[in-house]
Amino acid sequence: MTIGELMKIDPGRIGKAGECDVQLVKTFHELKQKSLLDRFKSWFGGKAVVSSYHVIFKFTVTSTSGKPYTVLIRTNPDFDLKNWEDNDCKIFCSCPDFKFRSAYWLYQKGALFVNNRIRIELGQAITDKPKREPSLLCKHSYAALSWLVKNYANIMKTI
Repeated sequence: MTIGELMKIDPGRIGKAGECDVQLVKTFHELKQKSLLDRFKSWFGGKAVVSSYHVIFKFTVTSTSGKPYTVLIRTNPDFDLKNWEDNDCKIFCSCPDFKFRSAYWLYQKGALFVNNRIRIELGQAITDKPKREPSLLCKHSYAALSWLVKNYANIMKTI
């Protein structure tokens, strides 16, 4: 999903997310180089394989309850700065609401940020449909995404 699509999915979260304190903790750069197997597949399978580069933002989001949660957002670097809404995005939050209401739906849509540690932490939450009413974003992830949108141009200029 794109940043614009995620920002529009749950208007009811805007008010709740506005009460959260968002801190950008760290920015990571993820570069996936072609492996030997990828090169072999491209030579003999005829499929082009390219290296990929992503930027991962790590946030600490504290809600009114005072408990901090970690939010990770992975995007593509954007050097144009005009089309932030079309930038593909994957997101993860460490809160229970995200795990039990959001993770499954985001995973189904290909918008869940997952690595091996997160996959273990979420467990069945990404494979079993939740019994509670679905929500694609918790207030913490929405607050971090809103912060990223407000500061998008400044952040992308530094990358």
